[in-house]
Amino acid sequence: MTLPIQNAQEMAKRATTFVDSRALRRTPKLTSGTVDDKRKEIALYFTNTFDTYTGLFDVLRDDAGFYQKPIPLRHPLIFYLGHTATFFINKLLLAKLIPERIDAHMESIFAVGVDEMSWDDLSEDNYDWPSVSAVKHYRTLVRAKVLKLINTLDLALPIDWENTWWPIVMGIEHERIHLKPRLYLFANMNWLRSSPYLNGLLAKIQAKRQKNKLISVPAGSVSLGKSFDSAFYGWDNEYGQHQADVAELKPANI
Repeated sequence: MTLPIQNAQEMAKRATTFVDSRALRRTPKLTSGTVDDKRKEIALYFTNTFDTYTGLFDVLRDDAGFYQKPIPLRHPLIFYLGHTATFFINKLLLAKLIPERIDAHMESIFAVGVDEMSWDDLSEDNYDWPSVSAVKHYRTLVRAKVLKLINTLDLALPIDWENTWWPIVMGIEHERIHLKPRLYLFANMNWLRSSPYLNGLLAKIQAKRQKNKLISVPAGSVSLGKSFDSAFYGWDNEYGQHQADVAELKPANI
């Protein structure tokens, strides 16, 4: 369920200090700076992202909520608690940056999500979900392992596709893209408890919605695509170039 917001502006104001203390750090540039500074920046970027994602699950009232499906075409939330952590381990193993697994069972059942295809396995009879405490402990182990790797792995700039640090940054960015979808799943649940963090996020969203208005977008040429020497991380489908002429878009056409 969506938590009630009687006065979005006032709630946002009260929650500012709490939310700002959990604010997400900016995506780091991967092409410039000193090695020592970049190592520290990525370490902070990792812990900030990892801990923010873990903290989102604090809005569940009790452990029973982890084993319910917010919507039929998704796994129970226990999957999403473990998924982003196992992504790190599976990618780091593939890149030969770590020598062994932490927990082969978790790194198997949490590896593949649901794409809403006919072959996706949504039958709960085929899963033996671990306890919430076990998955949280697993996340703690993954956090320590990745942080140790960040603090010890040789680093040379720029960090690009060929750089040994690319899988590390990939893991962080993967966890980031899971943050917003988790909030949508929580919005479909009725076993949430009041959370200053979630209340603050919802209040800020509501306050911004009240200020939004439709505008006209002039016609023009649009260029899409990320260059391979971009200073920021990109997924494979972001690279390449595409240009198109776009007609004017007016509010009446929306």
